[in-house]
Amino acid sequence: MPGPKNVLVDVWLLSSVSTALVAEELAGGSLSVDEFALYGLVSDLGPVTATQLAQWTGMSATTLSAILRRCQARGELTRTPNAADRRSTFVELTDQGRQVYRAALPALARALERVHDGADPVLEEARPALQRVDGAVRAALGLPPRPYRLPDPDLGPDDVGDPPLTPAQADEVRAFAAWVRYRDSAGA
Repeated sequence: MPGPKNVLVDVWLLSSVSTALVAEELAGGSLSVDEFALYGLVSDLGPVTATQLAQWTGMSATTLSAILRRCQARGELTRTPNAADRRSTFVELTDQGRQVYRAALPALARALERVHDGADPVLEEARPALQRVDGAVRAALGLPPRPYRLPDPDLGPDDVGDPPLTPAQADEVRAFAAWVRYRDSAGA
């Protein structure tokens, strides 16, 4: 068997099997995995623009547009004009969309339960590292930071105020902390 590839292949493999697991739990429902994930973002952060959704997800505008049209045709999403930019619209879940999303949430809970069996500490320890990889990939693509973020465990509770540090700020704090450790270990 060949050796490990690289972190991008690791992330791709994880994404593929995670999508398959959630799809298995959503089977028989009306939402695809991508629709379910988008509904979650819109539910938590809406109303949002399609541009914001494309930046957060990395989806192409055409792929995202096709998904949004399909969901709007089912009456689960609505678009309203953005007064600040006439070229864009705000995407929101309708009452029906919120109901469909809430009905699908137990599928995600079942998928998480299947993953958590015997792996709880490992999963929680991995999340900050996954978020740092996500931040690096977003930076390489020139995308804005992810729409939500766990507090960085490398930072103390007093280091994350309100609003929380941006990923770039957290990286700067980590770099400074590494320098302080280096300085102190060198006896300076």
